[in-house]
Amino acid sequence: MKFILDNKAKALVEKKQIKEIFINPDLDQKASCCGIGSIDIVILTKEDDKHRYKLQETDDLDIYYNPNLAMYIDEDLIISAFFRKLYVKNEINPIEK
Repeated sequence: MKFILDNKAKALVEKKQIKEIFINPDLDQKASCCGIGSIDIVILTKEDDKHRYKLQETDDLDIYYNPNLAMYIDEDLIISAFFRKLYVKNEINPIEK
């Protein structure tokens, strides 16, 4: 699993001077948009406990992600920006595989 920032995300990271992001599964399933088996992901810019995350370093920023995501996702995740918020651009559904 690898995280890729598109041009919109890179511009937002540079503009807001974000040095690190934290990626977690969204546990609020009632807001799930894509049906059974889909995994929603939340991207945060602040977190107190970095020790419970795995780290992927890039030139632009440090990406910390929940290690449980690696059990379900084996594809590259594209991170983009919408307004002033980062999100995962591609839909993830491990049941379809």
